[in-house]
Amino acid sequence: MNPSTAPGERPLRADARQNIEQILQVARTVFADLGYKVSIEEVARRSGLGMGTIYRHFPNKSALVERIAIEVMRESLAEVQRAIADEPGTWDAFTRVMRHMMRLRSSQLFPVSRGRATEPGPELAAIRTALLAALEDLVDLTQKSGALREDVNAFDLVLMLNSIPRRMPDATDGAPIADLADRHLGVLLDGLRSPSTEILSRPAPGRREIDQFFRTTHGL
Repeated sequence: MNPSTAPGERPLRADARQNIEQILQVARTVFADLGYKVSIEEVARRSGLGMGTIYRHFPNKSALVERIAIEVMRESLAEVQRAIADEPGTWDAFTRVMRHMMRLRSSQLFPVSRGRATEPGPELAAIRTALLAALEDLVDLTQKSGALREDVNAFDLVLMLNSIPRRMPDATDGAPIADLADRHLGVLLDGLRSPSTEILSRPAPGRREIDQFFRTTHGL
């Protein structure tokens, strides 16, 4: 299915598809730069499109945010699948995926904002389920190879990645601020690698806990 076409709808005209792609590209940049509290008017201003054009395709900001979330999760699913296919069970494949997810987290693109006006739709729920399943496969393969400690699971990874700090805005004088996400991920990966010496005190989280986390923290 074309990502610009909702299930059950007829394919869009070329100009409409181009507008949607432009809106999504600009929105991802705006949200990465300014966070999800920024107004949709800023997306319109940077895209050079009118508010009417944006609202024709996305009736509210929640709908735009959800479409970005679906795209980001689809890209992440593809990255996990490629890593498994290229280097099944290796620590390199595992860290490759973790760094991909870290970059999304640092840029504020994954997961998406809280305060949604509507419940997430079935497409978002389906792609999230598929992504979590792929992460479970990655964890299982890496543990079987002996590279990843055996007492963690995919849900641990999701929660840990959410502890990675977001990219800080540049200083008021325009000087860039160092992105510390890669540094913190290095510490996290060191704690995940096998063999491990630290005994974890509580059972690993399950699907119930991860669903509650997304629901209460990110409105997904």
